Amino acid sequence: MMKADEMIQRYEELYHKMVSSKDPANMKIFGESEMWVFKEVAKVHPDLAESWLSHLEEVCWKNYLSDKEAVNISNRTVNQDGTKGFHWTYEVFTKALQSLNGVIEEKPYYNSYALYVTANVCYSDHGLSIAMDMGYDDPRKVPNEKMVLSCYRKAVEKLKDIDMGFNVRKYFKGKMYSNSPM
Repeated sequence: MMKADEMIQRYEELYHKMVSSKDPANMKIFGESEMWVFKEVAKVHPDLAESWLSHLEEVCWKNYLSDKEAVNISNRTVNQDGTKGFHWTYEVFTKALQSLNGVIEEKPYYNSYALYVTANVCYSDHGLSIAMDMGYDDPRKVPNEKMVLSCYRKAVEKLKDIDMGFNVRKYFKGKMYSNSPM
């Protein structure tokens, strides 16, 4: 029986052969094998399968995060004032955004968690300057709807950046999961 590192090396060789192949049959073989493995993993390790699936979502989205990734990022966020965690919960943010007629999810640019994280990061990194631009000396004095709208607009600009200078997963690479394939 092959050792784990030998299997990984052989897998990588086969993967690169499939990727560089112009033969659709090779892609089909690889795809069907992956589907079989995914189904087996989902039966035994649903959390791992969910994480794997969220990484495949990048096929459909330029910026995609799962709810678990959003929580993980929030847990590592340090705001300008030294507090930890996101300013808004997902529920508070999306409810405020709905009342402002904001677009919570826009394919292919961003899903709701990518928007939520990016808006909170805008608050975390720029809350003071946003408040000052609005005539306030403290972000906590800005009415919530005004701050949500401002951070939402900045987040959408980042997530829909024409030259794709921002990608939420790449921005947080290594900060979400220590063993993540990102």
